[in-house]
Amino acid sequence: MGEFKVHRVRFFNYVPSGIRCVAYNNQSNRLAVSRTDGTVEIYNLSANYFQEKQEDSFVVGTAEGTVFHFQLVPVTSNSSEKQWVRTKPFQHHTHDVRTVAHSPTALISGGTDTHLVFRPLMEKVEVKNYDAALRKITFPHRCLISCSKKRQLLLFQFAHHLELWRLGSTVATGKNGDTLPLSKNADHLLHLKTKGPENIICSCISPCGSWIAYSTVSRFFLYRLNYEHDNISLKRVSKMPAFLRSALQILFSEDSTKLFVASNQGALHIVQLSGGSFKHLHAFQPQSGTVEAMCLLAVSPDGNWLAASGTSAGVHVYNVKQLKLHCTVPAYNFPVTAMAIAPNTNNLVIAHSDQQVFEYSIPDKQYTDWSRTVQKQGFHHLWLQRDTPITHISFHPKRPMHILLHDAYMFCIIDKSLPLPNDKTLLYNPFPPTNESDVIRRRTAHAFKISKIYKPLLFMDLLDERTLVAVERPLDDIIAQLPPPIKKKKFGT
Repeated sequence: MGEFKVHRVRFFNYVPSGIRCVAYNNQSNRLAVSRTDGTVEIYNLSANYFQEKQEDSFVVGTAEGTVFHFQLVPVTSNSSEKQWVRTKPFQHHTHDVRTVAHSPTALISGGTDTHLVFRPLMEKVEVKNYDAALRKITFPHRCLISCSKKRQLLLFQFAHHLELWRLGSTVATGKNGDTLPLSKNADHLLHLKTKGPENIICSCISPCGSWIAYSTVSRFFLYRLNYEHDNISLKRVSKMPAFLRSALQILFSEDSTKLFVASNQGALHIVQLSGGSFKHLHAFQPQSGTVEAMCLLAVSPDGNWLAASGTSAGVHVYNVKQLKLHCTVPAYNFPVTAMAIAPNTNNLVIAHSDQQVFEYSIPDKQYTDWSRTVQKQGFHHLWLQRDTPITHISFHPKRPMHILLHDAYMFCIIDKSLPLPNDKTLLYNPFPPTNESDVIRRRTAHAFKISKIYKPLLFMDLLDERTLVAVERPLDDIIAQLPPPIKKKKFGT
């Protein structure tokens, strides 16, 4: 990965909202989570979580952060009489447990500490493998931050407002791995608050930093930004068309001249931006008989290709110049969590919820040779057993063999020029000691270079060829800002 130097900027004060209630649907095997800020998250539990069986039991959460599980069991081995028995208590929360749910194979709990905890029922797991592992979710499985590389700005999305920050800088020098002091602190440029009680669904800032777009449940907003020295002015683009009433995903082209909007009705709109105005160019309608909404978008750096992924596993690629569907990536059983189009090659890299990563050539309409090799050999078992999905993918403009991606707990560079690690290889040992010989370094080198320095990692991307920006939100900082538990355990009581 080469040498690196770090300067820290601490200003992102994001705290996930407490969980108010959860609801489980047995037919669709999906879980709905409601938080105190009004947001609702839907989780698909059908991704081979656990094997299902039937048994009478219920779960209770307490103000001490404890979850109790009660089961209806026979009084004796041969008795038909049954009684409720409390099993071992589970202490996976630091604060009050506000809500619980019971799926056929797991106990689900959430509360003030913002954690959503999945505790498997071990007696219902036929094979004690990774499916029996405890899962804890803190942050949404989507990106809440967008970046203007040209002006080095970050746009942070909260439930009811947006914050725009200019990154700090340093002129200090140091050795590889040093943390450098800031020569200029980060600047809070803008606090944009929504009107009314509706939550922000999605937002984005253009690469040039001159446009901000965001959407609530019922309204779409577009703003033009003007910069004069250290001052910034904001002007809203009025008279938005009726078909841009709400969006699930927003994305600007690399040159900031086009805006792509995935509406909640399934249509995909292309808008031309010029000066302080806009012009609607085209709308790709959903396929006949479907109203599938597009949740993820990716545009090629040259602006010629647009990839869109829906709520199912499908990915469609559109030709932006000819305004027509170019191809559809072969269907896969697991949803897409992140995707991006590489410069020069126009290869589409797709990450799925089962931790598989594919590379698809848009010009050739087929998987690349590297992707076929990956599927033939398979990923390392530790890579496939990760808890959190990949939420962002990017590329280095001068290193076409590198794929940069991250989830909440690791940042990874996949070097396609190196061999894939097998299950006997140490996956998390990508950097042999510098004093090792070249022969040993080549012997231990493989395609995956993984760093776990920053976590939880909410965003990471390249600003330029030499600068990488990372946004982390330490859990200790979040817990310190939470209200005290309703009831605290005291010694001797």
